[in-house]
Amino acid sequence: MSELWNGALQYACWHKPKTLLEESSLIVTGGSTHVSQKKDKTEYLFRHKGWIFSLEKIVPPGTMAFPLIFLEVTDQEQKKSTWKMEEMPLPKYLSNFL
Repeated sequence: MSELWNGALQYACWHKPKTLLEESSLIVTGGSTHVSQKKDKTEYLFRHKGWIFSLEKIVPPGTMAFPLIFLEVTDQEQKKSTWKMEEMPLPKYLSNFL
């Protein structure tokens, strides 16, 4: 999930064995954001051809806690699949380009 220069949200994914350096398998733009009242949970919602991609980021209490990230995909038949994700830093070799 990323925010584009114009403020629009974008979701991109890569099917295995592709890497971040290869062309993504799917790009969906125009998502929406929902932040909880406590500001401890943010949900990014994307819709694409009858599919729903919900990316939820939960920040546990404590300053040193790593965020929990869950991806839930709902297909056209309303079947849901959920994955627990990990936030990954950019590889060191990409920092030269930023």
